[in-house]
Amino acid sequence: MSIPGFICPFCGFGCKIYINKENSSIYRAGCIKSVSINSFIKSKDRILTPLVKISGSFSEASWNHIISSIALELRKIVKVYGGSSIAFIGGSKCSNEENYLFQKFVRFIGSNNIDNCVRLCHAVSIDVLSRSLGFGAQTNPFSDLIYSKAILILGYNPVVTHPPLTSIILEAKKRGAKIMVIDVRKSETAKIADIFIQIKRPGMDYMLLLCMANIILSNNLYNREFLEKKTMGFEEFLETVKKYDPITCEKILDISKKQIEEVSKEFAIAGRGSILWGMGVAQNPMGYNTVAAIVNLALLLGYIGKKGCGLYPVRGQSNVQGACDMGVLPNYLPGYESITEDNARKRFEKIWRIDEIPRLPGYTSIEVFEEALKGKIKALFIVGENPLVSHPNSKIVEKALQNIEIVVVQDVKWNETTKYADYVLASAACGEKEGSYTNSERKVQWSYKVFDPPGNAVPDWVIIMLLGETMGLKNWKRYLSPEEILKEINVAVPIYKGITPERLKSSKDGLTWPCRDKSCTDILYQNKFETKKGKAIFNKLVDVRSEHNSLTLITYRLNECYNTSICLNSSISSDLMHAIINLEDAKSIGIKDGDAIKIVTKCGEEVFHAKISSEVPRGIVAIPWHAKANIITCENLVNFSGTPSLKNTKILKILILKTKKDNNIYCDYS
Repeated sequence: MSIPGFICPFCGFGCKIYINKENSSIYRAGCIKSVSINSFIKSKDRILTPLVKISGSFSEASWNHIISSIALELRKIVKVYGGSSIAFIGGSKCSNEENYLFQKFVRFIGSNNIDNCVRLCHAVSIDVLSRSLGFGAQTNPFSDLIYSKAILILGYNPVVTHPPLTSIILEAKKRGAKIMVIDVRKSETAKIADIFIQIKRPGMDYMLLLCMANIILSNNLYNREFLEKKTMGFEEFLETVKKYDPITCEKILDISKKQIEEVSKEFAIAGRGSILWGMGVAQNPMGYNTVAAIVNLALLLGYIGKKGCGLYPVRGQSNVQGACDMGVLPNYLPGYESITEDNARKRFEKIWRIDEIPRLPGYTSIEVFEEALKGKIKALFIVGENPLVSHPNSKIVEKALQNIEIVVVQDVKWNETTKYADYVLASAACGEKEGSYTNSERKVQWSYKVFDPPGNAVPDWVIIMLLGETMGLKNWKRYLSPEEILKEINVAVPIYKGITPERLKSSKDGLTWPCRDKSCTDILYQNKFETKKGKAIFNKLVDVRSEHNSLTLITYRLNECYNTSICLNSSISSDLMHAIINLEDAKSIGIKDGDAIKIVTKCGEEVFHAKISSEVPRGIVAIPWHAKANIITCENLVNFSGTPSLKNTKILKILILKTKKDNNIYCDYS
């Protein structure tokens, strides 16, 4: 016998987990990640009660005491330094209601310094898609992929990161769709592709896409009617594309003209094509160019606004889409209304009955730690994130945490960041609370409470509500339930207007935004684009080249692990610390399979076991993201979106570790 399900906390696909009432076993789940939910929820690392640090050690405290203490500290900091001296990192595993309330609390104290894990992934996709099309989100449902006749996948490995999505891709292939993968590493997804093109210079995907556009235009395979009726800026794009003929691309990218022509023509003549991309695109210095080129290619072919034609920036965490929708961003209010737009701020000021929302964008989560080192951030409030592992250059993060006067961590489990906290707040996990979650395809689903939270843990929304109340924030509202918060979201966020608690709970499969009334929209832009003139805008690109004269470090994910080293099977932990190196590179350096090697970058160094493989081309070293990757990746910003370069770090040297310490071999690539 089953009871209402709750949303799996792991990836952005949005599976529901159902539990057997009699023995608390899993009744139905989506994939290998979700079947491990019991060990996650019942982990020995659960935070069971609120804690305060006294003389370097944590002591248990009552909720009344700890909320009063934090409220007092924050009030003092606001009074002396202003609200902008406090920063917040929201949780992409929290519900929409919790994220909405969190960002509202931030604006009430006079700050826009709020961000979430999207800064480390699809922030650039949000910016490009918002500007060009109207919404920073996936355009079509996952199920719609079965209508595609060609599926182009760039820098993304759904076989590992989103297993349920792989089933849909394979079904599309069974129905005749061509699967085309463009990536640096020959991933598990590349191995099921009909066409695989290996990028030998990370970040140069955008040039390949421009070459494809050149071939499509030269062969008159583009959608002229769509361009004329529904787009702007095509002429300027046309001038840009002329420079990227296939022979030039063959020379620069070391990809054969024949291969480029094959993938270009196959994708164009398909008639219905979809494009999926992931961190190999977004976490790269040229990430803006590649996302812009992806959108431009889709516009060129008219592959937007209909079945089988979609853009898929697939989300990693269970509610990162919802966190962004709810305004857990330094530059957007809920519903993607720009913080710099006077009318947008005035509308929310009226709804919330507050005097003023700061008009300037706040710091991104990367900038927060940089500013903290300068003494500008006096307090940091973290909900459900582990920046000491998730953020690049862990030394910077560690120093910043030590430099901040007050650090509050609100989480389900102990992690590397909690030990730097002054206050630790015990949160209820998924299945221990109720609320709505928005998956990667913009589908909002209600997640039900199945278990009671352990110890004194409580839902995140309760903690934030009590904190705002205790701080004495003017016109701060007391809520009785997540449903009451969602009703306010219905008023404040137009694209969620029709997603009421009543409709959502009675909906079997959830409701997809935009849902401005009773009608919800699965496929975006079927009639017009959500730009000021109702037309899509071609993106401008600037020619940027990646270095090609040094070893480059990239990262990737393992199927058995989730983000910040949370592994679903403890027996694989010893396999995490390996580095994949091309056979020819290994031979020239003198590395043998299994050797212990130390990789050194300008940000740090770490020891790995060498894994010699043709998975990566010459000049590339790949390590699992879960293998302490952030120790040796740097915080350099990719572009205006502020995403760090986690997929393109220059290796300064590799040290081969022999048995005797006096017999080390140094290989310098500086």
